[in-house]
Amino acid sequence: MLFIWAIQFLPLLVTGSPYSTRYARNIPIAYPTRAEAKLVGPENLCLVFGSVLGVYSAGGDPGDVYSWEVSNSSGEIIFSRSGGEQLETIQVVFPAVGRYSVSLSIRRGTNSNFYQKVLPVSVEMGPELSLLSDYLLCSGQPTLLTALNPANQDISEFTIVWKDIEENTIGTGNELLAYSAGFYLVELFKTDASGNRSCVIKGSTFVGPPIDFEIVASSTSVCEGESVNFKLDTPFSGDWFIQKDFTGSKTKINSGFETNIETVDLSGPGLYLVTFQTATPEYPDCISEKIIGFEVLEAPKLTISILDQPDECTGQNGSFAVKADSNVDALYIQEINVIEGALSAGEERIFSNLIPQVYSVVVERNGCQITQLVKLDAVNPPTLPSPIVTVQNESCGSEGVSGGTVSIDFERSISAGEYRVLEIGRGEIGIGQIPSNGQASFTLTGGSYLLEIKEGGCTYPIQEIVIGNSSQVEFTVPTALNICETFTLIPDTGQNLSFTLTYPDGSTETVSSGNGFTLTEPGTYSILGIGQNANASLCPKKIEFTATLSSSISFSPFLAVEKCFDPIKYGIDLQGIAIEDASIRWLNDEGDIVGRGREFFPTGLGNFSLLVQPLQSGFCPVSPVEFEVVAPITEVPMDLEATKICPNPNFARVTLSTNEEEVTETEWIFYGENDQRQELTANYGLFEIEVTVPGTYEAVAYNRLGCEIGRNFILVEESELLTLPMLDEKYGVCSEGKKGPILDPGEFAGYFWYFGEELVSTDPLFSPGEIGEYQLKVVTEDGCEFFTSFRTFDACSFQYVFPNAMILGDPERNFEVIVSEGITSVELFILTRQGSLIHFDKTDEIVFGEPILLWDGTISGTSIPTGTYVVVMIGKNPLYQFEKKIVGSLLVLQ
Repeated sequence: MLFIWAIQFLPLLVTGSPYSTRYARNIPIAYPTRAEAKLVGPENLCLVFGSVLGVYSAGGDPGDVYSWEVSNSSGEIIFSRSGGEQLETIQVVFPAVGRYSVSLSIRRGTNSNFYQKVLPVSVEMGPELSLLSDYLLCSGQPTLLTALNPANQDISEFTIVWKDIEENTIGTGNELLAYSAGFYLVELFKTDASGNRSCVIKGSTFVGPPIDFEIVASSTSVCEGESVNFKLDTPFSGDWFIQKDFTGSKTKINSGFETNIETVDLSGPGLYLVTFQTATPEYPDCISEKIIGFEVLEAPKLTISILDQPDECTGQNGSFAVKADSNVDALYIQEINVIEGALSAGEERIFSNLIPQVYSVVVERNGCQITQLVKLDAVNPPTLPSPIVTVQNESCGSEGVSGGTVSIDFERSISAGEYRVLEIGRGEIGIGQIPSNGQASFTLTGGSYLLEIKEGGCTYPIQEIVIGNSSQVEFTVPTALNICETFTLIPDTGQNLSFTLTYPDGSTETVSSGNGFTLTEPGTYSILGIGQNANASLCPKKIEFTATLSSSISFSPFLAVEKCFDPIKYGIDLQGIAIEDASIRWLNDEGDIVGRGREFFPTGLGNFSLLVQPLQSGFCPVSPVEFEVVAPITEVPMDLEATKICPNPNFARVTLSTNEEEVTETEWIFYGENDQRQELTANYGLFEIEVTVPGTYEAVAYNRLGCEIGRNFILVEESELLTLPMLDEKYGVCSEGKKGPILDPGEFAGYFWYFGEELVSTDPLFSPGEIGEYQLKVVTEDGCEFFTSFRTFDACSFQYVFPNAMILGDPERNFEVIVSEGITSVELFILTRQGSLIHFDKTDEIVFGEPILLWDGTISGTSIPTGTYVVVMIGKNPLYQFEKKIVGSLLVLQ
C-alpha cells in the first residue's frame, strides 16, 4: 500500500492523545502543568498530491480549551476547530500553494483571551510523486519503482533514499529496481544551506506477484544421495525450475502441482534455488513466481581396498581397509558390530579375520551418511554348483507398477539355507530363509542389488542383480487440499491419459487429459491415470489425496480507526477461515490492486472493493465487496439552550442539540465565580441536564473512540421576572348562561388554565363557565412557572333558608334569612293573609353563610298579632341580570 505520511486527503485532520482518563476524574480536578502556552509548527511546507499536512501544537494545561483557525490569503477559513486536551496538537491540510495564517486562541476557565497567537505559513509547490500503492512483480523481470515524476525540473534538489521494511538503506536516487516481493520505503527531502531538512515526504509501497502462495519444502538441507520434495501451500499447477547458486542457469524440471528432486541428478554440493511459476486468467501477462532455496550437503568420502579374500567359503581370513578421504564423524559396519568415532582425512582402518559375505561400511559427517558395500568372495568357492538365480524386471499392474521378482533354486534339497539382499548405496534391505527344497523367491523394486546366499554356513559367490524399471505415466495432483464450496481438480500431465477418480463414497468418474473433476465433499480420494494411444504402454499410476471442506467464507470491510483522528483505516470481518489463511486484495474502482494486508489505508476518498480468497484451496466462488470511503465526521454541531433558574421549579434546564448518532458520550463542566472548574460526572452521557446554581456550563461531545468532536458553553442565570399571577380566591359564575367574569392574571409568556385535571385554555384572558376548582400555571419569558388556584360558585342560583314559624319575644326564635352565595341583594315583604304589608326590609350587604334581614315580629315596638302571614322574598344579582321571587308562609306564636 502507498501511504504518504506528509499528506492526507481529508479536508481536515486533528490528532492527539486518546481521552481515556475522563471517566475516572474526581471533582474538582487539579491538573498538572503541561508546558508554557506557545504556538509551534512548520512555517514552510511543500505541496504534494494536491495537499500538504502541517502539524501544530499549543502547549498549555490539560484543562485549557483551544480554538484554532486557519485562513488563506483571501481570508477564506480552511480549518476551524475548538476543543480541549485532544486539540492541543492539530494536523491541518493545506490544499493549495500560497500564504496562510494559523491562529490560536486559548481559553483557560472562562478567560477566553488567556493566550492568542498568529503564525504565518508559506506553502510552495512540491514535487510530483509517481510512487504507486502496489506493484506487480512478474516472473523473470524486476519491477521499477519511481519516486518522482522524471519530468520534475527540480528533481535534483531532492535527496531520495530507499529502504526495506527493516529500515535498511537499499538504494538512493529516483528509481529502484525491486527484485523480490515485500514492502519498500522511500524518503524524500530538501536540504537548505544550514543543513536542515525541509519538504520531507515519506511513503511506502508493496511489490508482489498477482496471486498468493508459498513453496513448501520437505527439507531445506539434504545430503548428497537423498531427495527433496517441493509443493505449494495452495493447489496451483505450474512449472518448476532449478538452478545452482544465483549465477547458474535455470533449468526446467517439470510441470505440475509438486516436484521431487534427486540430489544424484545435481552437480554436487552447494546452494540450489527452486522456482515455481504459474499464471492466472486475471493476469495472463504477469506470471506469478516464488523462489525457495535448499542446500545439498557434501557427503563424506572414503576409499575401500580389499586386502585379502577368504580362502574357503567358511574361512575367516579375509580383510579390507577403509581410508577416510575426508573428515568423518563416525564409522559403522553392521555385520561385525563396528562403531568408531571420528576419522581425519587420510586415516585408515583395517578389518581382518572376515568370512566371505557383503559388508556395509557406513560413514557419517555433519548428519550425512553414505554406505558402500564390500564384497568378499571365497578364493575357493564351494564344490557344489551355485544355485540358479532368475531375475524378472518390474511389470505393469492394474493400478501401478508391480515389483520385479528374484527366484533362487538349488535344484536339490538343502539342510539350512539363507539369503540376504543389499541395495547398492543403501545397504541391507531384506533377509530370508531358504526352505529345504532349495527354492525361494522375493520381490524387489527396480534398482541394483547384491545377493548373498549361504548354505550350512558356506557362502556362495555373491551375485550382482539388476531389476529393470517399468516406465509409468506421469501426472500430479495436490496431495491435500481444502474445498471452499467447490473445487475443480484438473490433473497436471503432458501425456495422453484417462483419469478415474474414486470419490469418498466409492463412486467413480472418468475424464481425459485436460478435463477436471468437481469436488464438493471432504474425505479421501484416489485418482488412477492410465495411458492412452501412444502412452498405452506405460504403467498406470494411482495417487491418493485428502480433501477438507470449508463452509463458504464471508467477509466485509469495516472502519477500524483506533485512535482519535488517525488516518482512515479499514479492517476485515472474516468468517469461515482464519485471517492468516487468506489471500487479501484491496482494489480501487478500476480493479487495480491497492493493498494486500489485513489493514488498508485508502489514499483517497471514493469507491473501493475487497476480495478475500482462502489459501490452500485455489479460488472460492466469491465476489468482491464494494465500499465507499467517505470523510470521517470530526466535528458535530453543539447548539446549547438554557432556561433561567426560577423559584419554581428551582432549577434551569440546559439542552444540547447535536448529531446524536455520532455522539456516544457527553461531558458537562461547570465554571462558577472566579473560574473554579467542576466536572458534573453525574450528568455524563446526557443531552439535557438540570442545574440549580447560576454560572457557565460547558458541554463536550465524544465519539465511539472517546475522541472529542464538539464543545460549547452557555451562561445560566437566575430569573428576575418574579411577578405572581393576580387572581381572587373565588369568582361567581352564572350557571344558567355559563357566564363568568373575565380574569386577567397579568403579563406572562404562557398561560395554562385547568378545570380539575383538564386544560381548558391557554389564552391570557379567561372566563370560567363551570362551577368548581380551577388552577392557573403561568410561564415567564425566562421559563419560570408560577401557580395559583381559585374556585367558582353559582351566582345565578337563589338558595335560601328562613324559619316557617317564630315566637314573639323569644330572641332565639326570631325571623332571619340565609341566602346562597352569589346573591348580592335581597328584598323582604311580610304581608297579612289579606295582602296588607306589615313589614319590609332590604339589604345589599350579604356575607355568605351569615344571617340577614333579622326581624323580631314587632312594628314600631309593638308585637304583631299571632297568626299566619305571607312571606315574599326577592333575590337579585345585577351583574348577571339575575332576579328571582319566592313566596312562603310564617306562623307567628305568642
